[in-house]
This record gives sequence, structure tokens and C-alpha cells, in this order.
Amino acid sequence: MTPHTLPNEADLPPEDRFFEVAIDLLCLLGFDGHFKRLNPAWERTLGFTRQELMARPFFEFVHPDDRERTLAQNRHVRAGGQALAFENRYRCKDGSFRWFLWNATPVAEEQTIYSVARDITPRKEAEAERERLVHELQQALAEVDELRAILPICSYCRHIRDDANFWQSLEHYVGRHLNAQFSHAICPSCMESRVEPSLRALGAD
Repeated sequence: MTPHTLPNEADLPPEDRFFEVAIDLLCLLGFDGHFKRLNPAWERTLGFTRQELMARPFFEFVHPDDRERTLAQNRHVRAGGQALAFENRYRCKDGSFRWFLWNATPVAEEQTIYSVARDITPRKEAEAERERLVHELQQALAEVDELRAILPICSYCRHIRDDANFWQSLEHYVGRHLNAQFSHAICPSCMESRVEPSLRALGAD
């Protein structure tokens, strides 16, 4: 079978039919960077025909942001290593991208990498949504903490409303939250504007 020839499922022996009916994406990738064989799951997942996928180097279908590390992983496998739970994104024919989780191992004498990929896009989307919700929750909590730092105080009696919506005197609130006690005194401004005029008024009487 040449690199760009698709197998006829009817002509396959029973043990090879698994390749054609598998749900996961199975492939044989040559060391030259071209797919040698793909199962129908690729067409269902990406929308390209297998002929289209095998006609171009595999990395052309990889998301630009994932291409460098994908090529590094490919070099590692060609050198005798394995790809275990490697994640990257592949382009669909409609321009969208799908997340794949890869396991791969090489057969050096065949100059071929045997690979299995699973479409984990729903999982990645769920993770992104969870991260978005966590971020929104963190922002909301930060706003609550900021609001807690603003103490509602009565414009007339100067009592403070606490977290339980009870109004307390300033002395009581500060004493309970800061473990502090008040010692009363008179500031110079109040002494001049209030106390001394009151004393003078009493003396005049």
C-alpha cells in the first residue's frame, strides 16, 4: 500500500478492521512527516478527507501556537522515545480547532510512528468554563471584601452598621473589632470652637 492509498475495508482481514471502526483517531505517521494511514475517525472529527490529510505534512494541520512543541515531541519519538498524554490542537476544515490527547511509539525499522489520539475538546472546553467561573467568583469575592472595607455610618448619631445589619456606637464597634479601648479627650479644635465658648457663656451667666 503506497502512502496515499486508502485501504478498502472489505478487503481487510478481520484483525485490521479494528483500525477502520475505532472511535479514537488512529494513524501511521512516517518519519518524513506525512501520514501513511488514517482511520475514518479523522474525517468525522476534522472534516478533511483522509486523502487531503495525507497529501500535506502533518504539522500544517497543527495549531500555530502548538506547532513548535509538537515538532519537538515528534523529534523525540523519532529518536526512540514515546508520546504519552501529549496534548495539542488540530485544525478542522471549517477553520475551528479540536484538542487531541496523543499516545505514540515509533517502529524504527519501518520509519513509522504508530499513534492513537483522542478528541478531548469537550473536556478542555469544560475546563476553560470552570476557570472562567472561578475567575468571576474570585472577582466577586474581591468586590465583597472591598465593600466590607466601607463602613456605613449614620450622618446624625455616628453609629456604625455592622455585617449583621445592626447599628452600634463607634466605640463599641472599634473596641470589638480592634480589641481597643477608648480614653476620652478633647481635641484642640473642639476645645477652641465648642468648649471654651461654652465656658465663657457659663462665666457670663
